[in-house]
Amino acid sequence: MKYLGLLETDDLYSDLLEDYKSYGTMFRHFFNSLPSRSHELQYRHYQVKQGELPQTFDECDAYLITGSKTGVYDNERWIEPLSNWIKAAHDKGAPLIGICFGHQVIAHSLGGYAQKSSKGWGVGVHMTTIEHRPAWLNDQRSHMRLIYSHQDQVEQLPPKAKRLAGSRFCNNASFFIDDRVLTFQGHPEFTAEYFVRLLERRRAAIGDEILDAGFSSLDQPTDADDIGAWILEFIQLQR
Repeated sequence: MKYLGLLETDDLYSDLLEDYKSYGTMFRHFFNSLPSRSHELQYRHYQVKQGELPQTFDECDAYLITGSKTGVYDNERWIEPLSNWIKAAHDKGAPLIGICFGHQVIAHSLGGYAQKSSKGWGVGVHMTTIEHRPAWLNDQRSHMRLIYSHQDQVEQLPPKAKRLAGSRFCNNASFFIDDRVLTFQGHPEFTAEYFVRLLERRRAAIGDEILDAGFSSLDQPTDADDIGAWILEFIQLQR
């Protein structure tokens, strides 16, 4: 049985706590509900904003860094320790998974670059084209769809990273480094209901036209379960 460390980098809004508990809990429910799940996971939660990080790199078989309202460029006291931990973990060969902010902070920490994009908000179901596949991934699809909610983007990939998927709006939507790093800008763990409840409060910042188009896109199917299966496959690679 594999252990997944969930590095939680944000707290849910108070009105979402009762139904969704935490970002780490959302990932647990997501992985545990996958129809293609063939392996059991155990979980360990780390509250990064409270200064909690793994003390050794072998506490878990892999580590997933969640999304956050914070940007990698923000002056928050927990970002530098997290970035330093990511660098050290990667140097030691610890497997890293990043989602949204996690995707950005891993890229930024390992020599890439993330920032607020001049393209504005990306919200709703977004399709990206698969460009490169890691050797371990047995999936020949050409595109993937996920729910997105972001202003920031990875503008430059880290050295040795390969773009897994991208689009004209989000060039570096997913990347990997061998069998040690796997990241996605989109949110496989988001449900349509959670997305609507989260984003409605940001209507003034996002704008009616963009947000309403994002809500309308939720009628499209996503590949969240398949991407979840990819992440499980990535975890199972680890020894």
